[in-house]
Amino acid sequence: MGQWFFAYYILMLYGGAGLEGDIARWNAKLPHGYESGNTLGNVFLIAHLLLAFVITVGGPLQFIPKIRSLFPKFHSWNGRIYIFTAFAIAIDGIYLGWSGRTLVGDTTQHIGITVNAVLIILFAAMALRYAILRKFVVHRRWALRLFLAVSGVWFFRIGLMFWFTVHGGAAVGFDPVTFSGPFLTILGFAVYVFFPLGILELYLRLEKNGGVFSRMSFAMSLLVLTLAMG
Repeated sequence: MGQWFFAYYILMLYGGAGLEGDIARWNAKLPHGYESGNTLGNVFLIAHLLLAFVITVGGPLQFIPKIRSLFPKFHSWNGRIYIFTAFAIAIDGIYLGWSGRTLVGDTTQHIGITVNAVLIILFAAMALRYAILRKFVVHRRWALRLFLAVSGVWFFRIGLMFWFTVHGGAAVGFDPVTFSGPFLTILGFAVYVFFPLGILELYLRLEKNGGVFSRMSFAMSLLVLTLAMG
């Protein structure tokens, strides 16, 4: 549901302004997003937002068991679209990050996003490979890794808003003007590289070899994290 709320946000904010021909309005929520005169950069930005909408709507559908069992062809084609979009959005994101356009945040954040993009490409390739080989158990693991890596920007927003909530709206641990500081650096690498993927690896290990107590403990921890995201 959180993914689909984000897709709705993308559609209404960026799609609405785009349909009205007022793309410059994007900069109210996306500093230095639209740059007058930077045609190529703006095309890549529009493509990035469109791809983000597609992948955020389609991704969660891949993990609903009823859809997989009742509509296998839809699952297959939606998966193809998802993997293609993952490749495209990762390459697009690398270009936007290192093309010389003005960006918020510091170099450490840009490195974190770039590592995330490389992981997306790797996970997408592995998920596609094992789907073609029809090794669906292994394919599922790589697809889950891909889903969490693609969701890095979503996790970043969730983490940032949770931090604001805990601190009563105060920007603790970073400068809100330059959008840089130790908290954002730690948060970036946590959500883009380590934390969600680490949780998944623990889940996969417990799913295969975990006992009742360890599985219940993990389930309770996951519930706490879910409530925090909510």
